[in-house]
Amino acid sequence: MKGKTFVSLTTVAVLTAALAACSSGGKTATDTKSGDTNAPKTNKTYDIGFLNFAYTIFPDPNGKGVEAIKQKFGANIKSQFVLQSDYKEKLNVIMASGDMPDVVAIKDLDANYYKWAKQGAFLPLDDYIDKYATLKGVPKSIYDQFRVNGKIYSIPMYAPTYTFSGTIRQDWLDNLGLKMPTNYKELLDVAIAFTKNDPDKNGKNDTYGFALGEDVNPAPTMGAYWSTAWYHKDKDGNYIPGLISPGRKEAVETLAAAYKEGAVTKDFAVLNWAQTNKEFYSGKAGIFIGTPSGMVEEYYTGLLKVDPKAKVVPIPFFKAPDGSQGNLKGRGFFGLTTLSAKLKDDPDKVKKILEILDYGRQFLPLDQRTPQNQQFDWIMGGNGVGYEMIDGKAVPKAGQESSTPIQYMLQRHEFWKPWAPSDDANQFSKASYNSPEMQAFIASIEQMEKTSNKNPYDDPVNLVYSETKASKGSELDKYLLGEQTKMISGQRPIADWDKMIEEWKGRGGTQLMKEVNDGIKAAQK
Repeated sequence: MKGKTFVSLTTVAVLTAALAACSSGGKTATDTKSGDTNAPKTNKTYDIGFLNFAYTIFPDPNGKGVEAIKQKFGANIKSQFVLQSDYKEKLNVIMASGDMPDVVAIKDLDANYYKWAKQGAFLPLDDYIDKYATLKGVPKSIYDQFRVNGKIYSIPMYAPTYTFSGTIRQDWLDNLGLKMPTNYKELLDVAIAFTKNDPDKNGKNDTYGFALGEDVNPAPTMGAYWSTAWYHKDKDGNYIPGLISPGRKEAVETLAAAYKEGAVTKDFAVLNWAQTNKEFYSGKAGIFIGTPSGMVEEYYTGLLKVDPKAKVVPIPFFKAPDGSQGNLKGRGFFGLTTLSAKLKDDPDKVKKILEILDYGRQFLPLDQRTPQNQQFDWIMGGNGVGYEMIDGKAVPKAGQESSTPIQYMLQRHEFWKPWAPSDDANQFSKASYNSPEMQAFIASIEQMEKTSNKNPYDDPVNLVYSETKASKGSELDKYLLGEQTKMISGQRPIADWDKMIEEWKGRGGTQLMKEVNDGIKAAQK
């Protein structure tokens, strides 16, 4: 469950990530550098220009963290942090001037990224990847998402590949003697029972099944087969977008049947994301979504205040008609680091940049994120200065970001997320949340991912840049979501599904499918 359907969740994830700023780390308990063998053999101090986007944290360009990097690495980081909403315009101006800094963060894989790479603005990094542990550790499936003409021009900043799974009120299932649903027929039956059989046992008719908001968000996507991914193929063997797939049709049919029974948020078509969350976390609805990273803990603890007996658990992914069982994978990165092509004549400076970058990306297990770990303590600015230990966890000190070297280490700076060897290694349930109840809830999702996500799916559309998708993708998605909203609420019959698809194709969908499939075939050669 990702893509356009969940665009509104991005802001939520960014804001809640602040609660988990200390959720990742380096590698060993000694002050080693994985890139040492590749470091330039010189005592020269390098000036390194760095342009980055920021949401809430704007470190002082002359902060203590800069001096710490200079002393340790022999590099003077000359940074500039730009508000993310202004970043695209700022970057366009800088790139047009031909005066690109040594290192530039990329926020969006848009037309400009591909244009600049093709024009030779970025340094190809293929020859360096295997020389640095955290660069080599990036899966090929991630690098393939932003290759240009077969070359790698960027280093991705870590993000987990977890996406959303369904969640359900286990206490309501228990109260009604119901089993965990394993298919859409059973899920519909449970939703109706939650609506009509008083699952919270308060004697009132005040509960229902699916919490749903505008743009059919969140649709009950119980695996990649039913997701927005380009998973299915048409009769000619071409991939089709998930929003017009047979899996999506089954999910919409389920919601339409539930809506007739009062088992869906009545005014869902006009509810924003915050309002939709309230429907579930106020104790009204019994079916929603969850994910290990980026959840708002206060929402869950708020539900427990309303109903102390509430227990939310994940719904294991359904087994699809094709025999698969697993979820759509996230892209696995958020933000890219690019180097200026002008550095091609200064390989020692390139090595210095990658040495610093690699050091800041090294992963530390949760139990090593302590003052006793020299590497962790250094990048975080020192215990009592850049961070403090609270209940056994390292918590960044607000207002002291400029004292922490990691803020300037040539990558996404606000939420330190080094390159984890796996999603599970992050231990989000312990690292990112505080209350025992929330930790138990997230741990149950992590466990479900281990046992039920047997066939995680990489969306092939991520391998492709499509002009039509860039220019009209949101408009085309909006049309489908609007028509599906009508189908769920009974304003348009489900029997019009094929007609809706033809209408979508006429609006630009045919060209979109051609571009995407041509791109996938080219990428997979």
